[in-house]
Amino acid sequence: MLKPLFKFAKSKSILVCETDGFLLRAAVYVRAGNELAVLQTAESQQADMAEAVADVVTSLKNDGWQGGDAVLLSPTVLSTMLELQVNPKKPRPLAQMNELIRWEAEPLLVQHTTQCSVGNLLIARGYMTQEQADAVMDLQQGRVNPAGGLELTDKFSLRRFGDLAEELGFIKRSQLNACLAGQEWLKSDDDLIECGWSPQGEVSDIPGTYYWQVSAVTKSLLQRWTTVFQMQGITLQAMYPLAGASASLLSDSVQEQVLIESHPGMSSTTRIENNHIVEQHLYLDASKSPTERCLEAFHTQNVASDAKIYLSNWSHNEHNTHDDLASALDREIIDVQSNSITDKSSPGMIGAGLHYLGMGKNQWVSQVRLGGPLPALLHRPTVRGGLLLSAIALLILIAESVLLVRSNLVESHKAQVDERWQSMSAVMKRINGDIRQVSERKKQLKDKEVLKEREQQRFTFFGEELPERAALVQSILGILQESINDDIIVNSIDEVDRRSVYGSNKQSRNKDQRIAIENFNLQAWALSETAAQQFIQKLEQSAQPWGLEILNSNVVARPGPLNLQGFSVTLRIVKLVDPASLPTRS
Repeated sequence: MLKPLFKFAKSKSILVCETDGFLLRAAVYVRAGNELAVLQTAESQQADMAEAVADVVTSLKNDGWQGGDAVLLSPTVLSTMLELQVNPKKPRPLAQMNELIRWEAEPLLVQHTTQCSVGNLLIARGYMTQEQADAVMDLQQGRVNPAGGLELTDKFSLRRFGDLAEELGFIKRSQLNACLAGQEWLKSDDDLIECGWSPQGEVSDIPGTYYWQVSAVTKSLLQRWTTVFQMQGITLQAMYPLAGASASLLSDSVQEQVLIESHPGMSSTTRIENNHIVEQHLYLDASKSPTERCLEAFHTQNVASDAKIYLSNWSHNEHNTHDDLASALDREIIDVQSNSITDKSSPGMIGAGLHYLGMGKNQWVSQVRLGGPLPALLHRPTVRGGLLLSAIALLILIAESVLLVRSNLVESHKAQVDERWQSMSAVMKRINGDIRQVSERKKQLKDKEVLKEREQQRFTFFGEELPERAALVQSILGILQESINDDIIVNSIDEVDRRSVYGSNKQSRNKDQRIAIENFNLQAWALSETAAQQFIQKLEQSAQPWGLEILNSNVVARPGPLNLQGFSVTLRIVKLVDPASLPTRS
């Protein structure tokens, strides 16, 4: 139900890579309706997968690919079914679920990785036969093997499988090196694993127990592949199992379905019942033919007689597998179909692309996602964002409905009001006339208030400020009269413009925060420095009763009138007040 709602958050294209450890195949898929379309493909047979990734990415970018996200299909990823007493509708917290799955999947993954031994890889590549591999193992373990035809010696038990096989002449060094290079990307001794899962249906004969499809891979391999893709500017989002991913190409059916996948050296079967996976089995035996492997894998399942049997057999595998299976089983075999299947685009790659892009049967494939599995649906930011948008849209719809109902009520009420309005029109005109008269009278009163305020300001200036100013000037002159003697000549006394008095708030003393509201600059000349200092002291004593202070006094030797030697005196007579006591000026 929520799938269409969050479709906007999904990617439109994806790079899907597939490897068996010896070859890397890549294809870029893009949405094309309900299917995928192939944009570009590339392939590399480099022994070092790091170089192979670089080759395919370079080739794709040369063809016009702009880069983006990628997923990888690898045989190292285990895909299996677990029976857990966990209801998919009430899953455990993500951390607990992850720990439970790891506990169950770890021994299965260890067993799965043993299939990537050097001997199995040599057989899968066709470099040696199963009989030759058995002979080498018998020599290592001290058993007599007639197929080997060699004399048993104790020294063979300490030799590595590949070295011993080369010494016996079964393989060449170049073949061994190729398998060892491929094994580096297929096997890891790391005990830490990463898991992904997909819930299925309930186990029919065990109430309260449910099937869970699980994918797992060692953490070191996942990190190694992630680093390789990052070196090319590509983000590896997830790893998928090589066998089983093509289940995304199937569709729901009331009948039981069985999917058989054929890959070089392995075959897998997936049985789907009531649109849920109930069985999944992987069969590995490189010594057998594809038809024999498919039959072995098929017979591990309890298949109903009316079940639909699908075969995912790529063009790189044997073409007669379909007919051989149909003949051996005496049943109809349906090939998995897709317009995107080409010689460089396998059904598994298409299935992984469909799963990552949120298309096809997502619940039939599980991935090992970087950073661990996604949290529960309602805990995802995209889902919460979508629900929030839906809630907002619903609220808007409800609000629009309420507004529509209210609009109808308002229209009916408006008709009644219009009738009353006509009867009240005359009354309103009279009231408006009275309002205009009141407004005119208010305006007249306001003009009178302004005039009154101006007159009050004049009275204040002539009655208070001007007399105070005259008294201040008289006090200054009185102070000078008391302080001047025959040794002192006053050259000038001027007053700083009163408009700048309130602006000069910075005093020479850091701790004194008072403001000078009156400021007189005095310049005088004294015959001697003593006379100058006495003059300053007399000024300070005389100014104190008037609330005045002497600041910035300075005595400097300088010629005076008639070039007489004397001392120049400069100082400021100021009146300081606290800023809090000043009236607020508009």
